Amino acid sequence: MSTTAGEPDRARRLWSLLPVAALSCSAGYGFVRVFPPSELLAVLAVAVVAPIVLSSVLSGLLGRRARSPATTPLWPSVLLTVAAWAVVVSATLFHEVSDGLPGGPALRAAWSALLDAPHALLSTILPAPGEPELLVLPHAVVWTATAVSAELALRTRAPLLPALPAVLAFGFPLVLGADGPGSAYPAAGALAGAAALLVLVRSRARLPLHAMALRLPAVVAPGLLAGLLGPHLPGLGAPYDLREAVTPPTVRPQSTSPLDQVAAWMRNGDERVFAVRTSGADPGNYRLAVLDRYDGTTWSSGAGMTRTGGRVPVEKGAAPGRTRTLEQRFTVQSLPGIWLPAADRPSSVRTPEGTVLSVDRDSGTLSTGEAVPRGFTYTAISHLPVYDAERLRYARAADDPARVKLPGVDAAGQPIPSVRSLRKIAEAVTRGSTHPYERAVRLADWLRATYRLDPEALPGHTYRSLEFFLADGGRGTSEQFAASFAVLARALGLPTRVAVGFRPGTRTGPDTWQVRGRDVLAWPEVEFAGVGWVPFHPTPGETAPGGSAAVSVEEPGERRPADGKATEPARPSTPPRTPDEAAPAAGGAAGSGPPVWLAAPVALLLLATAYVLYALWLPYDTRRRRRNAPDARRRVLGAWQQITERLTEIGLPATGAHTAQEVAAFGAERVGGAVGRRLPDLATLVNEVEYAGRRPDTAAADAAWADCAAVEETVRRHTPHRTRLLRLLRSAVAGRRPRGGRH
Repeated sequence: MSTTAGEPDRARRLWSLLPVAALSCSAGYGFVRVFPPSELLAVLAVAVVAPIVLSSVLSGLLGRRARSPATTPLWPSVLLTVAAWAVVVSATLFHEVSDGLPGGPALRAAWSALLDAPHALLSTILPAPGEPELLVLPHAVVWTATAVSAELALRTRAPLLPALPAVLAFGFPLVLGADGPGSAYPAAGALAGAAALLVLVRSRARLPLHAMALRLPAVVAPGLLAGLLGPHLPGLGAPYDLREAVTPPTVRPQSTSPLDQVAAWMRNGDERVFAVRTSGADPGNYRLAVLDRYDGTTWSSGAGMTRTGGRVPVEKGAAPGRTRTLEQRFTVQSLPGIWLPAADRPSSVRTPEGTVLSVDRDSGTLSTGEAVPRGFTYTAISHLPVYDAERLRYARAADDPARVKLPGVDAAGQPIPSVRSLRKIAEAVTRGSTHPYERAVRLADWLRATYRLDPEALPGHTYRSLEFFLADGGRGTSEQFAASFAVLARALGLPTRVAVGFRPGTRTGPDTWQVRGRDVLAWPEVEFAGVGWVPFHPTPGETAPGGSAAVSVEEPGERRPADGKATEPARPSTPPRTPDEAAPAAGGAAGSGPPVWLAAPVALLLLATAYVLYALWLPYDTRRRRRNAPDARRRVLGAWQQITERLTEIGLPATGAHTAQEVAAFGAERVGGAVGRRLPDLATLVNEVEYAGRRPDTAAADAAWADCAAVEETVRRHTPHRTRLLRLLRSAVAGRRPRGGRH
């Protein structure tokens, strides 16, 4: 190849680096489900631009001594890419290890982090924090994919081969981000569009700039189809989450139970615990910790804390219904322990940089893993459930054996008498109740109406303490009320747990609240199938107002006379659907189809795509029918009709008034060669077949179609692709090809 001939090819390969960069950006942007965009974009910018610049510069330096980039040695590019990555990753992500120099400590830290990053990401609730030890993975993956794609673009002529590394790299965020927020379809759409652009730029057909511009709609179409229609294609269920096969390094919190601190907070009632600024809905109670294990002596937490970048997963199997959004900004003043309060179950939390935040997937409680310092600030966003009492009334108790368990024997294997007496109390209080929610309401009503709240009462929630409180004491803190309810409900087969937190506190300004020690509160929660954990308030004076996050303890439809004693609840004539029955209907409404604003453009895009495909298919179908006609006569006439239509594309007027000899003369002049010289003889044969009743044999028909194929090849070489495409689109309107002249 001469130098002059090779210049256009070299320029085309260099221009193809632009779609290569788009491919790498699209593959890297898939990591947006793994990391916050603000942390990811800077890494992608370096990992995409640097390898392309290196490959371009090295190709230019080495290509001066070689006849083409494909003949330049590969090893300098590999060594330079690896060395450059070591320098860049040391100067950016691990600059604190060795002052930005690619020394041993920085490289060892980068390599160790790269090996540990996949498992660390699979055991972190996404989005992961933007730490160097985790960001090194997308940095290395995108850098490698970009470098390999750039070398393939400069060294090969294959149109689509340089896209392969980016497609493989896209698999990393697909696997690691299966549980992350957002969707991978936009990145997949961009990847498809960039691949189509790469094919267009690297096409062997030498297209002028304006011709390439006309093909851009065909480049955009795959990306739009993948990005817009992907989420709505049938059969695409939830992707397999590799986290199900990975055991996260959960940490059991080692801290004093907050339930044991209720009495101390009550005694120091004026102590400031934390201040809160809220927005949105009115604040309810703030949950600090959840205790779901009871051994007859102590309520404790079985939480397994998993590291999170700030997102709190939704509770599995819970669908309480409507929610109200509440944003809270906390400032800790005096909060012992490792727990962070938040309203109900938060959905996301923002903490200061450097905070190691963990969350219990089951309860949604938050922990820093160490004592919370004074002045610590963070922001939590909660979606407070608005419970439907009619729906709860007929809900089944959840099947959760661990939260129903009560130890019935002591260390010596002897039955514990307190368990039997507590069960008798629970059965007596709820006698006549037919549904789990009704039993829970009656327990809360009975405790609140029978016993008194005493901030000075002695602490304790052992079997004996609760039995004394229920039989003889009559006074207690919210610790005894919550623990008694939870144990009595478990004796009835209701799954329960005890939450410890604080009331909203005292308003000190617009949307500003001060929470003190006296605001501490413990309350029980009951788990219902299809609804989740529902709080109850058996403590006197703690009935949740209508605007709080707790469900009202008053029985729906219950009639209360003036003396305050509850009568038998009035039952509705037709029971409402249970949560299990209502869930499919709600799910069907949510997944009924794409949004309304998306329907019109998607429909237009589908119609346009169908029309283009029909226009491209029609001429092939017409030629096939003519070529495979049942007799030789029709095959000869079909070949001539095909030739006439092709000649109209290079200047033969489509008037339909030409004789066969006139068409042959035009073809002999414009086509030329041996084929042009045979056209007059073919025209004579056509006239004899059409008007003289001649019956040609199979050999004559095959010869006619051989001449037709030669004419079609000549026409294709002399007709621009744009002209042929526009002609196909116009002719498809009538549903047939334009016919030639008469014979």
